[in-house]
Amino acid sequence: MINNADIRRYKHVIIVGIDGMGIFCKNTPTPRMDDIFKDGAYSTKALSLFPTISAQNWGAMLLGTEPEVHGLTNGKVSQFEYKNEELPSIFTSVRKAYPDSVLCSISNWEPINTGIIEHNIGVNFDTADNGASTTDKVVDCILTEKPDLLFIHIDDPDEAGHHFGYGTQGHLDCISNVDSMVGRIYGACEDSGIIDDTLFIVITDHGGFKHGHGGYTDTEKYIFFALKGKTVEKTDGFFATTKDLNAIVRYAFGLEIPSPDINGYSSQIPDGLFKDYSVPYILPPKGKRNDIASKPQPDIHGEKGLLKYFDEKDIKLAMFFEFNAEDEMNKAKFTEIGNVKYYSSGVRGANAELGATGCLVSDGVKFGKDDFTVSAWLNIDNAPASEAYYCATKTMTDSGAGFALGFTNVAVWLGVETPDPASYEEFQLPYLRELSGGWLHLTVVFRRKDCAIDLYWNFKLKKTFNLPETFAETSMDALPFTVGDDASHKINSGNDALIHMDDLLIFNKAFTNSDIEKLEEYYKKSE
Repeated sequence: MINNADIRRYKHVIIVGIDGMGIFCKNTPTPRMDDIFKDGAYSTKALSLFPTISAQNWGAMLLGTEPEVHGLTNGKVSQFEYKNEELPSIFTSVRKAYPDSVLCSISNWEPINTGIIEHNIGVNFDTADNGASTTDKVVDCILTEKPDLLFIHIDDPDEAGHHFGYGTQGHLDCISNVDSMVGRIYGACEDSGIIDDTLFIVITDHGGFKHGHGGYTDTEKYIFFALKGKTVEKTDGFFATTKDLNAIVRYAFGLEIPSPDINGYSSQIPDGLFKDYSVPYILPPKGKRNDIASKPQPDIHGEKGLLKYFDEKDIKLAMFFEFNAEDEMNKAKFTEIGNVKYYSSGVRGANAELGATGCLVSDGVKFGKDDFTVSAWLNIDNAPASEAYYCATKTMTDSGAGFALGFTNVAVWLGVETPDPASYEEFQLPYLRELSGGWLHLTVVFRRKDCAIDLYWNFKLKKTFNLPETFAETSMDALPFTVGDDASHKINSGNDALIHMDDLLIFNKAFTNSDIEKLEEYYKKSE
């Protein structure tokens, strides 16, 4: 790290984080922020990272990494103190460079202080019940402590969004009220005499859709990001993501900014943001299309059929969606809820359209405590922006042991839970750097005894997720097996999400690499 006070650009960095505001501030009066940033930099084109959830994005900001890398979730930051030395927070970086610096975090949401910022580096933590109380504490902190680095979190807009609905009048009125809080905080910087040497930042973590967030609709993913300071260029519309806050703070304190590594630290300075910084912003690569010519579905018993590659005893379920919801193994019967449609343009033969209009449910598909593997083709050209589930044995709104597999237009989604509600784990893995369109083949391997899940896409291992030991002893059958939604049958319909899928196959074992190779060969040779 560079530790030279001569290149330190700012004595103070004040970050006001507003939870759940997105860019809805464009739709309601915000006179104080308008005035503060009229000669600074602001953008409503910056992006929340997927998933558009608090822990994933506040973690991205303070750690400078993708959510996939830091692995934090709302559940984890609520339960565990942050201690990952390989991914230090910006507070640790500043502390190492400036041992005598005053570091403060005042949060309206306690898990930020608990699970994203280290507790052994002398950060002054405080928590408040609401935005007004947070602002009172912040004003007092600025006037008395004059902190070098102060992070502030105000949760009011997110609470209002969940309650009233994002973008409704109740949500917008709350944002206007928070605008006055930002004005009070900025005014405290002026009154304390530090404003001329302060980089003042306002950022939000995500927006919302209806009464929730987590998907990648426009109202969820676009965020307000604004800066005011002596080296800030007057500009609007700059591109950034939430993780770029970390590099901006490093810039302010004169710290080294590592070259971006998408698998590690990847925070960058947005182009044109500062008068004395010109390192180009590097956009991540975009994947290629995976167009697959539709071929006829082979007879499962034929020379190129599935049973030529796998023993019958190893196949739990084989749904080819040939204009029907039949299990070709004749082991399970499905009940149609709503209206499932079929189209001829599948990977092999026809494919099914499920989700908002209908799903399929069976009491005859049980998983127990055994290893198993789920594979399916998903069409991502029409993938929904909000999360959609293609099969599940649990709901995503209530506690219950089981699993749910889903995807969006940017990532795949896995959720698992034991009978203990605190055990819930979810994993999201973005695919756009490798695949931008066409069909995506997913294989999810549940290694129960190893307490692990292997995720393959397009027949290549992408990630192994480790789970608590209780996972090995959990029956995965909380509710009847559902195809085309979560087990409540409400998520896809509630999000108006339609999905196109083909060849849902479930195997009575945990696939190895050789099994994956056989499955790939099956699709390459079938006609």
